[in-house]
Amino acid sequence: MKKYLGIILIMLLLFACGKKQDDSKNMEQIQNEEGIPVRQTSVETSTFHQELKYNAVLSGSEESTQTAMVSDIITKINAKVGDRVVKDQVIISFPANTPAAQFEQATSAFNSIKAVYERMKRLNEKGAISRQDLENVETQYQVARANLQSSEQMINVRAPISGVITAMMVNPSEKVFPGKELFTVASTNGYKAVIMVPESDITKLKKGMKATATWLDQTINGKVKDISLAMDANSKAFRVEVQFPGINKKINYGVTAEVNIETLAKPNVIVIPRELISYENGNKFVWVNNANKAVKTPIETGLDSTLDFEVISGLNIGDLLVTEGMNMLTDNAKLRVIE
Repeated sequence: MKKYLGIILIMLLLFACGKKQDDSKNMEQIQNEEGIPVRQTSVETSTFHQELKYNAVLSGSEESTQTAMVSDIITKINAKVGDRVVKDQVIISFPANTPAAQFEQATSAFNSIKAVYERMKRLNEKGAISRQDLENVETQYQVARANLQSSEQMINVRAPISGVITAMMVNPSEKVFPGKELFTVASTNGYKAVIMVPESDITKLKKGMKATATWLDQTINGKVKDISLAMDANSKAFRVEVQFPGINKKINYGVTAEVNIETLAKPNVIVIPRELISYENGNKFVWVNNANKAVKTPIETGLDSTLDFEVISGLNIGDLLVTEGMNMLTDNAKLRVIE
């Protein structure tokens, strides 16, 4: 029994000593034996994209704001922000006796001439009066009808287009004055972004270029619709309008989105992220895994964007490009690939 206990104690001592020796290894020794942990990706061709980025408010592709034509108190508001309305729907009403509109006088004048006009038409049909007499009355009737319509539009402000109310600038019982903005309607057939582009970038843009607008996790696609030929004197920039057709119920009008305009798309090239490139004496290089050995590989780049570089020499299709762990590498270091 004692003999067996002695053997067990010797084995425990040997295990403890071995473990102590293993624990004494530093990180460099472990890496030399097992390899430096890295992640990698196989080099493939893709399309190099060059973009200009701006922040802009997304409004309706067609938008119109109605203003007051009279000075009076608002009697009724028939819609609120977010409501869908149709063209010529009455949105805001003023009193019928608003002095500036002269609606009651215009109504009375129209009704009077209308009665005369209808009587003259009947007489003309019977041959009792000439065509010339009827046309004279008809002219007065048309003028009176136009005056009534103009007067009615002053007290009943209608939606200029079909769409969604995106802004309501007044409240019931509020007194307004001519020129006061009342409400804005945006059409629901798409979005529009107006961006002011500096002189340094304007030559890169052309009508029809692809664009995206991103708000939170939602992205919509569109194109450059219009580019101003003249610089705005105040902003010292050029007005560019980007249209995004269709509607995304998760993107509201009035939000500020990131608008990206694609100025260049070059297919079938090697593209790598900027952060994978290291610099030495002004030269660029990347790390490549060759048979689990780190190889410092000089590269030459072409086009570049904010995020990516086009690689025109130094890398080949199928090369294993190190994407993580580069800062610990030295030339010919042993690699351990982490999946």
